[in-house]
Order: sequence, then C-alpha cells, then structure tokens
Amino acid sequence: MLCAMLLFLTTSFYSCRKENPVEAQLLNTKWKLTGFVDAIADTIKIAEPDSEMCYLLSFNKDQTLSGVGCANTLHGNYEINYVTSKVSITITNITKINHLFDETKYIEFLNIVQSFSLQENKLKLHYNDNKNYLLFKKQQ
Repeated sequence: MLCAMLLFLTTSFYSCRKENPVEAQLLNTKWKLTGFVDAIADTIKIAEPDSEMCYLLSFNKDQTLSGVGCANTLHGNYEINYVTSKVSITITNITKINHLFDETKYIEFLNIVQSFSLQENKLKLHYNDNKNYLLFKKQQ
C-alpha cells in the first residue's frame, strides 16, 4: 500500500510540473544565423557566405550544443536561466580547418554571449552589454 501511495504521489508531482514555454521553444531546436546586429545603429550585417549549410546551432536537452561555422564543426555547453534570460556558451571543441568568411567572428561572439531573447521563430543572442546580438532563424 505504501509503495502504491508513493508511486501515485511521484506521478502526480511530475504531471503537475509545468514546462516553461520559452524552454520548450529552445530545447532540441536548430537555428540558422541570419546576421550580426548592431542594436545601437540598428543595422545588420548578413553572415557570409549566405549558405544554408553554414552558421547552424543546435540546443540539446542535456545543455550541450553543436553546430557548424562555415568549414568547421563545433561542440560546447550552455547554461541558461529562463527567468532572467541570461545565457553563457562555452565552445569546448572545434575542428581546425581554416576559418572562412565570418566564421571567426561567429565563434568569437558565441563565446561572449550574455543573454537571449526569443520571439516566434527568431532567437537573439546578445553580447557586448546588449549593444549587439547574433540573429538566428529557427530551422524546420
């Protein structure tokens, strides 16, 4: 009887737990970099080359991420606070092929991201005290 009661309480606890809607929109998703935004000047520099195969980033449920620059693949970890919108990304492994086009800048800025915002199918990873951000579009 005690085991049945514990099983019921455990099941009830987990079924009542609400999933954070922002978390649900970010975990296990794949994103494509659109460009580098200067929020002060209100300008965007489109990431070059503008290829569907470049500048991809995936957020995994286990707080790891993976992606592609242009010629290189990358792997890392992220810590995120959905209440304060704070995030930090640490690239732990990257292939060493020559960095092409905007790849160096992309990797550099990923490592200094401070916060994020998510609106519909757009993800903004803010850096430089929110003066700049990487703008991503959600992939299907």
